[in-house]
Amino acid sequence: MMWGSGGHGGGGMGGGLGGGRNSWRLRELAQNERFEWNIIRRALQSLVPYWPHAIATTVLLVLTSGATVIPASLTQRIIDDGIGKGNFHTILWLTTLLIGVSLVNGLLGVLQTWLGNIIAQNVMADYRLAIFRHIQAQTIRFFTTRQAGDLVSRVMNDVTAIQNVITTTLMGLVNNLLLIAFTTALMFSMNWRLSILALLVVPGFVLPTQRVGRARQRLQGRIQETLASMTVHLSEVFGVSGALLVRIFQRERAEETRFADTNQSLRDLQVRQTVIGRWLFMWLGMFSNIGPALLWGYGGWLVIHHRTSIGAIVAFTTLLSRLYGPLSQLAQLHVSVLSSIALFRRIFALLDIAPEVVDGPIALPSKDNAARIALSDVTYAYPLATEDGIRRNVLSGVSLTIESGQTVALVGPSGAGKSTLINLMLRFFDPDSGVVEIDGVDARSLQLSSLRSQMGLVPQDPFFFHDTVHQNLLYAKPDATESEIEDACKAAQIHETILRLPDGYHTVVGERGYRLSGGERQRLAIARVMLQGPRVVLLDEATSALDTLVERQIQSALAVLLEGRTAIVIAHRLSTILAADKIVVLNRGRVVATGDHESLLRTSPLYRQLYEAQFSEP
Repeated sequence: MMWGSGGHGGGGMGGGLGGGRNSWRLRELAQNERFEWNIIRRALQSLVPYWPHAIATTVLLVLTSGATVIPASLTQRIIDDGIGKGNFHTILWLTTLLIGVSLVNGLLGVLQTWLGNIIAQNVMADYRLAIFRHIQAQTIRFFTTRQAGDLVSRVMNDVTAIQNVITTTLMGLVNNLLLIAFTTALMFSMNWRLSILALLVVPGFVLPTQRVGRARQRLQGRIQETLASMTVHLSEVFGVSGALLVRIFQRERAEETRFADTNQSLRDLQVRQTVIGRWLFMWLGMFSNIGPALLWGYGGWLVIHHRTSIGAIVAFTTLLSRLYGPLSQLAQLHVSVLSSIALFRRIFALLDIAPEVVDGPIALPSKDNAARIALSDVTYAYPLATEDGIRRNVLSGVSLTIESGQTVALVGPSGAGKSTLINLMLRFFDPDSGVVEIDGVDARSLQLSSLRSQMGLVPQDPFFFHDTVHQNLLYAKPDATESEIEDACKAAQIHETILRLPDGYHTVVGERGYRLSGGERQRLAIARVMLQGPRVVLLDEATSALDTLVERQIQSALAVLLEGRTAIVIAHRLSTILAADKIVVLNRGRVVATGDHESLLRTSPLYRQLYEAQFSEP
């Protein structure tokens, strides 16, 4: 009104802005509703593989709902035709029929619950497998930007909650709708006036659910996030590395406080969610009592004036519980549906992350000879490696050829791009530009399984599962014989060490192999690659944790491993790569020199600087 009274452009502008804000809100609401319907539709699609079970469950729900309202009709006949007329025979067979209907209804309910849980458990298993498979398809970068505990929470906590969605929310929705339909139909067939009176309080069941549902939906999302945070914290603190760090810096009390805070937040959120629900239930309970009161008042007047029977009033009162009960549960289910949307949104958000590396169509043929690797003008930048908002290249225009059977060493200061080159060869990620070729084939066209099966990696910090030495070695070659395992360990100078363990090859190495020393872990990792028998061997600081004596012992083992294979070796300790066929010097993502040890000492200032830094000390 104030804007309009001015009579100038301001009035039009004010109206336009107001209309724009309102239309924007309407569009936002419409988009949210479409988004939520998309989530619901996508969630329901998970039931399609189990349509026979779903149809059988629906049939049982129809039979159960029909059988649920039959006792009200039988009760009316018992009162009017049996008690009212003094006919005991009618009372006897009607009560027998009433007991039979209740028994059949109970049996149908058991069968319905069984089928519903079969569907729920299968859907949960499908989601767990789908999420696990999808996470497995992600690149290493995916895992560097996410916490393992959060991913575990998605697989376990979020998926486990699906059971309640199917068995309680979905089946309850169908069951209550059928009960309302059957009950309403029977009520109107008995007395339409009393039916209308009973339905007058229905809006009181429906109106408050929307607001409560939205509030509980938001709380459900926060609860799942808090559970994920708690899982992340526990997985970090209870892991060996985390446990060591906590004790080294005496942070036990701080971690306890941190967990207590998260635990208290989870408690408060769950209490708030319960309290919000109880306010709704109080409202629904109040209206559940108003209906019967109106019915007894008006029904009593009808009985007094001989317009209906006492049996009809009793039957109507029985039916009201069949009507208001499902309406009350339906209102609660509406709240549960909105909460379920938050749950599925978290699951689908993870499943919708597209893998950065896509499997190629070509299988790299398995050959006896070593592979040839060629990099042509390769450039790569990590998404988070930014400088003034601009992505900084880790590799820039790198061209390099590694001939079949050749041993090439990569040297350079930290951050020069050595490990990134190895990651590109393994297709842990693909270059932003340029080509990596294996035997003349673009690596992006190769099947990941065939590519990686022919490449063996010994990382700087090898990982081992909390299992036996034997099982950790079989991870490289599941069908390996005992003789093959022992030969690989002998070649890696680790066999005698394993025999001295409490249970030999069946000794559990502990989480990440922490029961072994650093040198033992690296020698065991070399044995694992030897057992794999790849065409290409990638050594990333493979001898960095070995003392001089063990390093000398393992050089002969590495010579056996690298014989007849293409090898790419990264080493800061230049003594380990002096015998390489070619040494490539990297600096700031570029190849700055190539040659053998003697020529690089003469021609490459950076290489000479790296060499002197190690060997000029006393």
